[in-house]
Amino acid sequence: MDITCGTLSSLVDKFRDLVIDLTWEQLRYLFQYHRNIKQLNERLVELIDERSSIQHQIDEATNNLEQIEDKVHHWLGKVDEISEQIQKFHEEESQEKTECSVTSCPNLWLRYKLSKRAKEMAQEVIEICRKRNFDRVSYPVPPVSMPELPTSESNEGIGSRTQIVNQIMEHLHNPSVSIAGLCGLGGVGKTTIAKEVAKKAKNQNMFEKVIMATVSNELNVEKIQGQIAENLGFQLNEKSEGVRARRLCERLKLEKNMLLILDDLWEELDLGKVGIPFVDVGSYSKKNEGCKILLTSRNKMLLLNHMKCQEIIEVDVLSEDEALELFKRISELPLDSSTPDNLISMANQIVRKCHGLTLAIATAAKALRGKNLDEWQDFCKRLNHPLRRNITGIKEVDAILKSSYDCLSSEKKRIFLLSAMLSHDPSIDDLLMFSMGLDILDGIENIEDARIGVSAAVSNLKALNLFLDSFSSHYFTIHDVFRDVVLSITPNELNAFIVRHRSLKEWPDKDKLEDYKGICLQESDINDLPEELHGPRLEFFLLDSTERDLAIPRMFFKSSKELKVLAFTNVHISSLPSLMFLQKLKTLCLHSCFLEDIIEVRSLKKLEVLSLAYSEIQQLPVELAELTSLQMLNLAHCFKLKVIPPKLLSSFNKLGVLLMENSFDQWKVEGSTEANENASLDELKGLPISLGMADGQL
Repeated sequence: MDITCGTLSSLVDKFRDLVIDLTWEQLRYLFQYHRNIKQLNERLVELIDERSSIQHQIDEATNNLEQIEDKVHHWLGKVDEISEQIQKFHEEESQEKTECSVTSCPNLWLRYKLSKRAKEMAQEVIEICRKRNFDRVSYPVPPVSMPELPTSESNEGIGSRTQIVNQIMEHLHNPSVSIAGLCGLGGVGKTTIAKEVAKKAKNQNMFEKVIMATVSNELNVEKIQGQIAENLGFQLNEKSEGVRARRLCERLKLEKNMLLILDDLWEELDLGKVGIPFVDVGSYSKKNEGCKILLTSRNKMLLLNHMKCQEIIEVDVLSEDEALELFKRISELPLDSSTPDNLISMANQIVRKCHGLTLAIATAAKALRGKNLDEWQDFCKRLNHPLRRNITGIKEVDAILKSSYDCLSSEKKRIFLLSAMLSHDPSIDDLLMFSMGLDILDGIENIEDARIGVSAAVSNLKALNLFLDSFSSHYFTIHDVFRDVVLSITPNELNAFIVRHRSLKEWPDKDKLEDYKGICLQESDINDLPEELHGPRLEFFLLDSTERDLAIPRMFFKSSKELKVLAFTNVHISSLPSLMFLQKLKTLCLHSCFLEDIIEVRSLKKLEVLSLAYSEIQQLPVELAELTSLQMLNLAHCFKLKVIPPKLLSSFNKLGVLLMENSFDQWKVEGSTEANENASLDELKGLPISLGMADGQL
């Protein structure tokens, strides 16, 4: 009996405590009503800030054509869902306030429910904020296909070209053929045919991937690797050629059905050295039996004996009828009874001068498209005085190419000539920096205007077929035939001394140096430089050295006071004391250089562009603050850069472009007590700046 009473008493006490606890909890919701509402609003503001930060990252990724992670979309959905719930909650709260105002007596039950919901939603917002720590919001997506050719520029529908394309397609369908070749004269249309093969293979779903890379006479394994990797959406950041080859090889082994087109071979290419695994005909791998290679070259023996092509297709020049058909299509000239006889006669004359070379035909046709009769007549008169040279056995083609050049504006001529001095695939950024220094662009007030002007000029020259698309949108290509013609023009118009891919045994005579306005030494294994460069008219000096230990003499530029552009690549620079003489210098590029002391750069008061990309520099001297005219600073890929003095960047009040991809990351955090004598990101506020954190981005 006593036990029963004790148990009952215990149950009563527990029930009482429970009721008291519940009552107190409910009262707390009533007493803390305003506090819970305030905390909910504070948590919501934090969530909105987090969402804004993520959205900025999403916008940047979208601009770079990257795919957003599914978990990020899911998180955004949660944010939008809770935000909508909170909005409805506030509508109910407003209603409760209205009712209280009318009755002068709060609805305690409704207030209790609102306070409880506010508390619960605030906790839910905290949980959502906690889940936003993503490693990344996006991932790169490889290009889905080759860019398509505009119909008017292709060989499609022309008899002999259609037959060649069909021949190649048959070989690609043949399981016993792993590597095929396409050969012919320069300018005959090999690249265009290869692009049409790529387009047709894609349309027929013959391959999962179709990739095209340019080799050119400037055989550069790293550049070929980069083109292939970029089309695969594959990051290849290693410096060692061998390591890059092994990584690319492992990535390509994952492809079960791919067409790889290597365009414009001039010499034997070790495909294994590039990292291409499925090319050994003798030990052809079953794992990659769906993968094929198509090579194009001017040299049939190179394809047959060195590259071991199992099938080779030769491309001949177009017949006169085919050439006229192509010219008519591109020039949009109706060769019928409605067209004046003299215009038809001039069209036939021009086509005959092109000697069946599709490149020359396309160039001439584009130059005359939409032009009046006088312009046609002027074009033909210039053809009657051709610049007769022999480019790999092709005569009189120069006249066609030079005619197109002569039709350009003076600004585009200068850009064309400058580009021809650079590599096979010049970067638009380099063209921008050099154009700024040489004042090539008319009516330019700042770096943004210059960027727009250069991009527009490149696009226009592409439309005229003088420039071609390259492996990336940040680069462009000049066809070898065009380059040969342009470089034959430069001694008269650019007055430049140019050496490519060979040693410079001795410098030109002093008399010749006095006349030169430009010197361009591309990938030159030059051993040493003269103590003083005698170049009183020099405006442009570019040296791309293959010898890393090449040093610059102390007084090298003492007699070159007219220099506006100075560019060194792969040079050891301990100091540059002779820079003090270059008071007209506007662009200074020290790429992939070993830099010890660049304090003398401070003396270049007119300097607008300073690029130290890929250089081994550890600290920027504070004295660079004296460069008050600086508009562009390129520090991309300066992996060893650890110190940027405070207030240095903010002193460049004209700075419009700052490139820092894979570079300095020791930014000082404002308000931090850590001993960090570095610049902070807040210094960039107020500058008219575009911050580039991706390769080539402006």
